[in-house]
Amino acid sequence: MCVLNYIVTSNHVHLLVVDTKKNVIAKSLQLIAGRTAQEFNQRKKRKGAFREDRYHATAVETDAHLTKCMVYIDLNMIRAGVVSHPSEYRLGGFHEIQNPPKRYAVINRKALLDLFSIGNHARFQQEHSYWVEAELQTDI
Repeated sequence: MCVLNYIVTSNHVHLLVVDTKKNVIAKSLQLIAGRTAQEFNQRKKRKGAFREDRYHATAVETDAHLTKCMVYIDLNMIRAGVVSHPSEYRLGGFHEIQNPPKRYAVINRKALLDLFSIGNHARFQQEHSYWVEAELQTDI
C-alpha cells in the first residue's frame, strides 16, 4: 500500500492510499484494525469487538478529486477546532510534506510527484501549500 496523505486523530485516521496490488488496501486495513484491537484489549484487560464500523473507501478518479482529497485530509483538525492551520498539527501528512523527515517517512513522495506530474519535491511543496491556503481562504 502506498500512502499519499494521512492524518491521525484521537478517534479515527484518514488515509489517502494507492493499491499496489489487488486487495492490498483491504488486507492492510484488516491487519491494522486487528492489531490495534488486540493491543487495546490487552492494555485494557478486556475482550470483544473494538471498532464499531469498518473503513470507508472512495475511489479517486480525477486529478481535481485527488487534490481535493489531499486538502480535505490536511484540514481535518481545523474543521475539528483543534488547530488554526495544518502546520500546527504534527500527526499528519501536511507536516510531513512540508517538513520531510530524514527517516521513517509515511508518505511516498515519489508516488505523489508522479501522480501530480510534478518534477521535484520543492515545487510540490509550493503547490501543496497553495492548495491548502486557497481552501483556508474559502472559510472551511
